Amino acid sequence: MNNRGSNSEIYSPRSVITMVGLFFFLFWLLYSIASFLHESRKVQTEIEEIHATNQKLKNEIEEKKQLLAYLKTPERLEKEAKMQMGKKLPGEQVIVLVEEKLEILPTEAAREEVRKIKEEANWKKWQYLFLN
Repeated sequence: MNNRGSNSEIYSPRSVITMVGLFFFLFWLLYSIASFLHESRKVQTEIEEIHATNQKLKNEIEEKKQLLAYLKTPERLEKEAKMQMGKKLPGEQVIVLVEEKLEILPTEAAREEVRKIKEEANWKKWQYLFLN
C-alpha cells in the first residue's frame, strides 16, 4: 500500500525543513518588498522637496533679475545720484529737510518719585510696582 499523503511523510524531517525554508524565503521576500517600497517613498519625497526648492530658487532668481533691471534704469540711477551725492539737473533746486530731535526731560516731581523708590526696601519696590 502506497500512502502518498500520509502524516508520516508530511512531518518528515525533510519536508519540515523544506517548509521552514520556504517560510523564511517568503518572509525575506516580503521584507525586501516592504523595504523597497519604503525606500522608494523616501526617495519620492526627497525628489518632491528638491523640485519645490528648485521652483523657489527659480522664483528668487526671477525676482533678482527684475530688481537688477530696475536698478539699471536711468530713472533709478538719477534718483540715487540725487539722494546719495546731492546731484541735480539744470534748473532744479535742492531742498534739505533737517529733522529736529525732541528731548523730553523729566519733571522735578518725577525725579523725586524715582529717588524715593530707589531709597526704599526691595519688597516695597515690588509692592509699589504691583499695587500702584
